[in-house]
Amino acid sequence: MTEQEIVASVRKGYPDGVGVPLFVSQHRGHAVVLLETGSGDVSYPYFSLCRLVDGEWREVNSANFSGWYQTEDDAGVVVFWDDAAGLDEPIEVVFKGERWPAQTNGGVFWAVWWDELDPSNYIEPQWPEVATRAD
Repeated sequence: MTEQEIVASVRKGYPDGVGVPLFVSQHRGHAVVLLETGSGDVSYPYFSLCRLVDGEWREVNSANFSGWYQTEDDAGVVVFWDDAAGLDEPIEVVFKGERWPAQTNGGVFWAVWWDELDPSNYIEPQWPEVATRAD
């Protein structure tokens, strides 16, 4: 399935011109989409988790914040995004002790990790964060 098909299925509930796609990632029958749903100068990124069911993408979860979202019995996807304003590019994030490049688009950065355990279940929770130049 194409990214356009995934975005079209997520945008079904939005009026025309609202829900501009910023990022899409898909993995084994699941997809995550970050849409810009704000208007004018007000940015409001909104996230959707989709699952491929009978050849059709269906939204199974959505939120206006980063987090972990279950896709399998114990595993899920970690989605991390925020406003990129004031951050030096290229933006890097740290997750589980490793540095990762973040994608940027429309003044927002994002990074995605599939097949992850819930980061809050570790003795010391391991959520992603923006890397500093001194890291």
